[in-house]
Amino acid sequence: MPATAPVSVQAGANVVLVTRRVPAPLRRFGVAGLLLGVPALGVITLWPTHFLLRIKPRVVQGIEWLQARDMVEWLYWTRLEVLANVAMFLPLALLLILALGGRRWWIAVGLCVTLSLSVELTQYFMPGRVAAVQDVIANSVGALIGTLLGVVVEGVARRGRR
Repeated sequence: MPATAPVSVQAGANVVLVTRRVPAPLRRFGVAGLLLGVPALGVITLWPTHFLLRIKPRVVQGIEWLQARDMVEWLYWTRLEVLANVAMFLPLALLLILALGGRRWWIAVGLCVTLSLSVELTQYFMPGRVAAVQDVIANSVGALIGTLLGVVVEGVARRGRR
């Protein structure tokens, strides 16, 4: 994937070809993060048993302890699962934006939604796993938030280089 996107700018009678680059440190960070993050995401989402179910009793106990002290009245197990799905795809989209560039935001969103659909379809056929449309929606929300953050981070980095 090229790091440049040619843009033509007219300067008087001449047309000048200008390239805009994803800042190299951000691109390297995005690629390295994807190389580490995608396999981790695969293990978490495609492990034969749901990761959170193993620790559910302790987590629920912790939530109940916090609720008894009026600290997180809004939090309960189902909501925690949704937040975990949002949080899982947020960094993936952010790293995709850093690797691909903000102008390709739609590719990052499309890849994340496709990956989420693929994971849920695979989980549908796995004993011990449950596929849910709600997970695809939560993953997609996480992807949108991560994409927005990535575009902002890249924009700030690009302005800082000028």
